[in-house]
Amino acid sequence: MGYIQILGCYSASMTVDKNQSSQILYHNNQSCLIDCGEATQALINKYKIKLSSISHVFISHLHGDHYFGLPGLITTMNRKGRKKPLKIHGPKGLKEILTTMFKYGNCWTSFDLVINEIGDDNELLHIDHQLKVETFKLDHRVVCNAFKFTINEQNKIFKYAYCSDTAYNPQIINKLKGIDLLYHEATFLKQHNLLAFKTKHSTSIDAANIAKEANVEMLLMGHFSTRYKNLDRFKTEASSIFHNSHVAVQGHKYNF
Repeated sequence: MGYIQILGCYSASMTVDKNQSSQILYHNNQSCLIDCGEATQALINKYKIKLSSISHVFISHLHGDHYFGLPGLITTMNRKGRKKPLKIHGPKGLKEILTTMFKYGNCWTSFDLVINEIGDDNELLHIDHQLKVETFKLDHRVVCNAFKFTINEQNKIFKYAYCSDTAYNPQIINKLKGIDLLYHEATFLKQHNLLAFKTKHSTSIDAANIAKEANVEMLLMGHFSTRYKNLDRFKTEASSIFHNSHVAVQGHKYNF
């Protein structure tokens, strides 16, 4: 059985117990890491995830709360004697960033680091015979990719979409038709909709409207602003539009 595990589900202003974006998609005895905020390595240790199981990393965009944990994670993998390649999929510029850091730190890896920079067009990535990943563009302040995972687990098809960060963007609805589990950012509550518009983020209402129009099975909201001490209102607001709405919980696994 496979699962999605939420490691961090908050936005840029990290606190002691509110961690930046990162998730694990586990299937077929391997893990895919989705985004890699600053605390990701500590959370991998906390939840006893084997570094050796991580075969692919998907980075949505180049804002620090989504990839600043990646250089340290790669370095730790190297220290622990990793031999098998690590494949990283992310936007243009990621290869230059990582290469520059390793060059000036003189800390090249002893394993192959394969960096696939996603172009301007949508891409279809065949990870293995049971997993394929489609990318498409979101609407954010920098280039940001969504990832749609199609998993064939024991002859059962499961579809998971990861959409963070983005303004309300109805153009993605057709891409999300038939999704079993949609992770969609909801940085703000409805009362802060003007701030969401200004920063090209979404509210709970925006996420729920996308889920409803796409007719997904379940909505999982995340990327919450740390200004909110309680997340109950996110579920209340979203559920008024799309019944099967939930807030992401750090450490929780969603099985498929």
